[in-house]
Amino acid sequence: MTASKKRTPSTVIAGFRRYRLKRLRERMAYQQKKLELRAAAQQSSSSLLWVWEFSKKAVLICFLFYIVTQIYAMVVMVQFMDFSYLGSLIDSTKELTRDCVFAYLIKAGLENIGKIWFSHKMPPDSESTGLG
Repeated sequence: MTASKKRTPSTVIAGFRRYRLKRLRERMAYQQKKLELRAAAQQSSSSLLWVWEFSKKAVLICFLFYIVTQIYAMVVMVQFMDFSYLGSLIDSTKELTRDCVFAYLIKAGLENIGKIWFSHKMPPDSESTGLG
């Protein structure tokens, strides 16, 4: 082996660092492209992803969980003719759905009250009053 091709610990570390920087650049480019595509999808009028905020998704998930549990309970009742624990299962999912929907109604009501309250408390523009 010649001196120019000899692998020393410093050349191995330098090669590893170059490899890590290359992977980091690729990952950053991927993340940037992903963010650009997501922003384009949100600006598209046909995309409804931006409409669904987290609380609406949570309510939908709770409701779907309630429906799936009810169907499961009906199938189990018919299949095994055992009704011992299914009542508590149905009650638990009913309470979860009720609490989720109630919490969403409180959140939405507080947001709307805040919007109404602050829209009335805003000072009028100087152009609209004729003072400016």
